[in-house]
Amino acid sequence: MNRKVLLAGFVVVALGLIVAGVGLTCLQQAAPGTRIIDIPSIPNIIGSSGSYVLTATFPVVNDSYPVYQTVTPGAASEEVRRLGNLFGLAGEMKSVPSGDEVRLVDNSKDPAAELEYYMNSGAFLYRIPEKMYPDFPDEQADLPSDEETRKIVTDYLTERGLLPDDVHFEKVNVQDQYAHTGLISTTVYNLTKHVSFIKEIQGLRVYNAGVGATINERGEVVSAGNSLRELSPEPVRDVKIVTPEEAYQRLIAGDVVMRVLPDGYDEVVVSDISLGYWMEIKTEPQKYVLPVYVFSCATPSGVHRQYVSAVEESEMQYLI
Repeated sequence: MNRKVLLAGFVVVALGLIVAGVGLTCLQQAAPGTRIIDIPSIPNIIGSSGSYVLTATFPVVNDSYPVYQTVTPGAASEEVRRLGNLFGLAGEMKSVPSGDEVRLVDNSKDPAAELEYYMNSGAFLYRIPEKMYPDFPDEQADLPSDEETRKIVTDYLTERGLLPDDVHFEKVNVQDQYAHTGLISTTVYNLTKHVSFIKEIQGLRVYNAGVGATINERGEVVSAGNSLRELSPEPVRDVKIVTPEEAYQRLIAGDVVMRVLPDGYDEVVVSDISLGYWMEIKTEPQKYVLPVYVFSCATPSGVHRQYVSAVEESEMQYLI
């Protein structure tokens, strides 16, 4: 029996059954040849996701870091029209049942294109679904090189004023894939490539948000979006943060910002610890952008980032 699977981000189509998962920007593959240094003298600890093994050094951090307030997005109808014009879209705007999203679909185009705008964050996503997920292929797509892909996307976003000055290039990666499973083997076909750009605040990376676009084998931009929130230029105040050691204890206890790891791993190896800023998913409101500790956790399924709030609990009363 043959089995066909479409790997589109985190959407899997198998034997007619569609299983949709939450697309987490924090999921990545383990980097081969990662060097392990200066193993602290901390024993393995049984935590919520398994036995934690610490191979990373605790980073040197400041006692406090600035907190920034987000800017409330403007009128949704005006912004949707503005963005629609940038992508050459026309049509009727419709609110989705959740009430926090507005969608503009242009069926006059062939194929149809659509724009999704998220009122709580100001994030948007433009896409041409039919060009993102073509008919089941029987040969490998001749995708542009990584260098060509980066130039196509950079030019596309820059021409439309959609590449902010405060973001920088992160990477090019294969985005969507189609897998055909036969009796004895599986063939994976690459369908699209994605270019991502990230933002930093005072040298610390912003996680869970960014700017990006995807191209197909013809070099056409088939999706583009921005999930970064606009911030007030000056910080609200500085907040005291917990030490990396305290944050590690929070990780073990399962006190995380977004739960990525399921329970039941025999071993979770913490290979890196750093500090960054966290933005909520685009559907959720967010008043302040706060610092977080970022833990790279290696498991049998790959390397996952876990995020732990870095703010001392006593400071939260001032951020209401």
